[in-house]
Amino acid sequence: MKIELVTRYERHADLFRRTVAKRIVAEFSPGGLKIILDVDGSLGEESYRVNAVPGGFEVLGGDEPGLYFGMGKLLHSARWTQTDFYPKPTDGTVSPACAFRAIYFAVHFYNWYQNAPSGELEEYLEELMLWGYNTIVVIVPVVNSSSLKDPVFTDNAAKANKLLLLAKKLGMKKGLIVGPNQGFNTLPEELAADPSYDPLEKRGQSGKNVCLHKPGAADYMKKIYRGSFEAVKEAGLDYIITWPYDEGGCGCEKCRPWGANGYLYGASMIRECALEFFPKAKYIVSTWFFDTPDSGEYEGLYKRIREDLGWVDMIMTDDPFGSMPRYVLDHEPVRPVLNFPEISMWKLYPWGGLGVNPMPERFQGFWRGAKRVLGGGMPYSEGIYEDISKIQCLGYYWDPEADWRDILGEYANYEFGYEAIDAALEMMALMEKNHVTTGMREDPDPEWSKRLGELARETDGKLTPKRRRSWRWRLTYIRAILDEKRHAWFFSHNCRGESDLWILRYYSGALLADDAEAQKLFKELFDTYHCSRANGENRWTLPPTSGNSIMSSTVQ
Repeated sequence: MKIELVTRYERHADLFRRTVAKRIVAEFSPGGLKIILDVDGSLGEESYRVNAVPGGFEVLGGDEPGLYFGMGKLLHSARWTQTDFYPKPTDGTVSPACAFRAIYFAVHFYNWYQNAPSGELEEYLEELMLWGYNTIVVIVPVVNSSSLKDPVFTDNAAKANKLLLLAKKLGMKKGLIVGPNQGFNTLPEELAADPSYDPLEKRGQSGKNVCLHKPGAADYMKKIYRGSFEAVKEAGLDYIITWPYDEGGCGCEKCRPWGANGYLYGASMIRECALEFFPKAKYIVSTWFFDTPDSGEYEGLYKRIREDLGWVDMIMTDDPFGSMPRYVLDHEPVRPVLNFPEISMWKLYPWGGLGVNPMPERFQGFWRGAKRVLGGGMPYSEGIYEDISKIQCLGYYWDPEADWRDILGEYANYEFGYEAIDAALEMMALMEKNHVTTGMREDPDPEWSKRLGELARETDGKLTPKRRRSWRWRLTYIRAILDEKRHAWFFSHNCRGESDLWILRYYSGALLADDAEAQKLFKELFDTYHCSRANGENRWTLPPTSGNSIMSSTVQ
């Protein structure tokens, strides 16, 4: 296919050429389909429109980020064949409803983000930006490190900085999560936090928590804050996000209730140190796991923001079970509210160990119940297996009234092909039924997985060779086939009811130990995730081959 690319924005042109080249053989020369890339400031910040013009199409961005998003729309909504693509114009100007559209890469615990080569990470970030994300958030992990000089710390810091530098080059915004009292795993006992605040085990078990009011604790933590900021100083930060739990918390008299007291003391110290490095950064206070049970954390935070924490720019919330906390819904917001969709970890272990995990109705229900108070958000991501949900959540940040079928229909069009849209949407819905029903301790319908297998094999036979080999389709296909196989085993062994459903929820791999096709699919997941069975620290997303699972149980 010949494409005549007309633009003065070379970075955009380079990404456009590379993206097209992944799909078809294209010659960029005069006389082909004309694609004009330009900026028109009158459209508004991050907005875009695609117009039909003589001989081709014109992509206009309200600014350079908007031009990237417009390029993405042109590519994602087009119909692609093995040799050509056929774009279409937008219905006027498209503007995002939410200014904060971030994705959090958990670059620790040896998941895909930590294991993947830098080139794959960079390519993936570019792809997410084309879909409409404008911010990347990372962490410089402390919980599994012993010091600022520990190779675990320095290696992860280098990867985080590299991702932030790429985001900077692309014009994306950059954020860093910092835990106010997350110490190294070599924390002196005399600085340890009081764990009595933790009736529901809100603490993670990987790191060590500090009581910020003990002598020497503030100096200890400030060294960690400054070390983390120093590691990403080259890239710069637009957002600093403080985090209360999993790691974090102290129940001593001076710190409790943590979320409205010790936590905010630590957040203020973080800001004090951050001003030395990033004087223009904005501050987001996360409320993850606040008031579970109610201890006055939300009430105290809102009161402090009104009285003496004027530097807080936004609040990030969501509860660990996926719904918006009642306090946030029932009270006048004191700052713009962001959500934190948990798209990685929910009642199917290991997470991602069977391939993709779409739950479109579940996430749409959460959004619709809370959209009236939300101004954006940041999905939590452990890897590429929840790519579908990343795009679904992002769709709501652009259009709060969007339906998941429209959002993911465009995803399926681009990734699997126009002819596969209906089959892909049906597969996503069936996977969710299997996942959610089992997660809620109810028997799935055996016909769902039977249908999944049929759809997967039928669709696989119709895809173009490139699409059939793509990791997004392979993770979708693998999930469908493994659901078919493990549910067939479940019902053929007369398993039923809550007493047996743990077999599906905490799948051990022993079920399909003698199934050569299943073992081959597990091996493919290992390779795709860059996993190693010898590396036990990534057990949460490690594909569950025979004898290898979070439950370590063998079904007789």
